[in-house]
Amino acid sequence: RGVAERAFKRIVFREEGEKLNVWTALLALEIKYGSEKSFHDIIDRAANQNNPKQVYLRVCEMLEKEVERYDSLSTKSKGYEESVQKADEMFAKMCKKFKSKKTVWIARMQYLLKQGRHDEAQEVLKRSILSLPDYKHIAVVSKLAQLEFEFGSKERARTLFDGLLEKYIKRLDLAFVYVDKELKYGGGVNAARSLFMRIIHPSGSRKKKSFSDKQMKSVFKKWFKVEEEFGDMNSQERVKAEARAYVERSS
Repeated sequence: RGVAERAFKRIVFREEGEKLNVWTALLALEIKYGSEKSFHDIIDRAANQNNPKQVYLRVCEMLEKEVERYDSLSTKSKGYEESVQKADEMFAKMCKKFKSKKTVWIARMQYLLKQGRHDEAQEVLKRSILSLPDYKHIAVVSKLAQLEFEFGSKERARTLFDGLLEKYIKRLDLAFVYVDKELKYGGGVNAARSLFMRIIHPSGSRKKKSFSDKQMKSVFKKWFKVEEEFGDMNSQERVKAEARAYVERSS
């Protein structure tokens, strides 16, 4: 504590990040050795001296690591339960304090999913939608879908992505993120191919042309790149054939 206090008095910090790093070190000390009161006092001081949202994100990240440390042990101790309670309370406080900021909601959903608390993550998503301005909704739902691929249920992830693409039919960027997550965490190249085919040959309410010719060029380029990495000469030829067929249909 003394070293940190002297640093605040003597060092001229050139960047906000440097100052926050010193506060982070002090917060880590309080988590490990301090009392509940001293811990919260340091959070308040740090928030007054730095970007408060960044302070709370750092605190929650550290508390999450404490949960993971206990979780890695073969048997769950009282310390594990206390660390979960402490982290839960801090994540809830952060989301209440910065309810218009999507990063805090995303951090909380990730924390819950990494513990396998999928239903709670879904509830947090619902609360975030009520708290955030409309233009942030897509980013939050998309991020939860990505997190579900990585830490949760592949089917829940697909349901979220499918819902987004149904509602925002012009958002090709969402489709590409969907493809990337299928490749890395989901059904691999076969699932990615199915997504490309759905874009090229839309059905149902999407049967009407969704994307411009320029966007479709990006689709074929993306698909061909995927086949170069995961496919073979035959699969690459299939992409070329689909591209030629699309041009013929469009002309």
